[in-house]
Amino acid sequence: TDVAKEAADLVLVDDNFGTIVEAIKQGRGIYSNIQKDVQYLLSSNIGEVITIFLASLISILIPGSGLGVPLLPIHLLWVNLITDSLPAFALGLEPTEADVMKRKPRKKDEDFFANGLMITIIWQGIMIGLLTLASYIYGETINHETGMTMAFVTLSACQLFLRLLQQ
Repeated sequence: TDVAKEAADLVLVDDNFGTIVEAIKQGRGIYSNIQKDVQYLLSSNIGEVITIFLASLISILIPGSGLGVPLLPIHLLWVNLITDSLPAFALGLEPTEADVMKRKPRKKDEDFFANGLMITIIWQGIMIGLLTLASYIYGETINHETGMTMAFVTLSACQLFLRLLQQ
């Protein structure tokens, strides 16, 4: 019996079928929460990168544009520590969705970013970046501090809104 347990990929200690179903349900819930976390964090960070990159590119290509840096390093640190991590913890601790057992099982060789997850992440990141950049450019018409404030508030609000979309 001990040799068989060591050779097995899966050992059932409890032969109750309900326990097996509950374990599968929890596993699917954990996998779903991990996907939500990755989607949230990657799309948020892509938005930040796009904002900084495009503002820098515009200021280099159009020197007279008057664009500076939309977000200081302290702004990005704040966004990454507060606006990214706390909602990500909440996503990771969400209870298992009620319909998780009605979904078809994943293939064991299915990619983590299957079913359009990578496209969704990129699209959301682009939208966050463009909205943040647009608010920065609009704020720059008043003064640089207003532009930076508008970019910071827009970036934070977009990320919190993105969190609400993933429920």
